[in-house]
Amino acid sequence: MISRSRPALLALLLALPLAAGCAYSLGPTNQRVAGAQSISIDPFPNQTTEPQLTDLVVTALRREVQRDGTFSLSTRGSADVIVTGTITSYGRLAVGSKRDDVLTPTVYDLKITAHVKALRGSETVYEGDISGTAQAAFNSDLNNAERENNPVAAENLARNLISAIANGSW
Repeated sequence: MISRSRPALLALLLALPLAAGCAYSLGPTNQRVAGAQSISIDPFPNQTTEPQLTDLVVTALRREVQRDGTFSLSTRGSADVIVTGTITSYGRLAVGSKRDDVLTPTVYDLKITAHVKALRGSETVYEGDISGTAQAAFNSDLNNAERENNPVAAENLARNLISAIANGSW
């Protein structure tokens, strides 16, 4: 009985790596050549009361473009895709507290939201609201905890936006 199942087991072991590799693909997921399209990121005006979000978001977007590799970052001249946007909201939501004091929050979710438009010539590649979140643990200085975690929320916003643009149907 063992001799009959041995070929079947061997076939299964050989087929498993092939089947697992089918779901993963290297490079851009939109079937384009990596870096063939250039992208330009315009500064996002900040409509919130939180200072320095424009710098955090634009820097995070530029880093994400370079990290992702789907587009090449264009800093001068014309680009194939031009991204503009406005930071529309910034907020925090209490999500955790101490066991013995449930009225005093100790963990917050920080959220940055921007309305973004990406154009390829006159064609709209992406338009909509994109958010990025981060968790901030509050010890004694909530402002400092926010300031330390705002870059994380900006990075998550950038990751979500570049993914939405790269995986678009264009």
